Amino acid sequence: MQKLMLYLHVHMRDLILTRSSQGRGDRGASILEYAALIILVGGVAVALMQLEVFNEIPTTVEESIQEVLNPG
Repeated sequence: MQKLMLYLHVHMRDLILTRSSQGRGDRGASILEYAALIILVGGVAVALMQLEVFNEIPTTVEESIQEVLNPG
């Protein structure tokens, strides 16, 4: 029984590897990968807006500039 399972495992693995290497190959990102990236970036932007991070950025930058220009 173990020999049969090993035989099936090896042949299924070879079949999957052979099928996945045929065809067009990996030439670049597909439209689904681009869509997923756009959705991810949009989700991060919405999260940052909900946390009101963008409102704190100008204040933080201004405070940092004041510290550089007016040390002490």
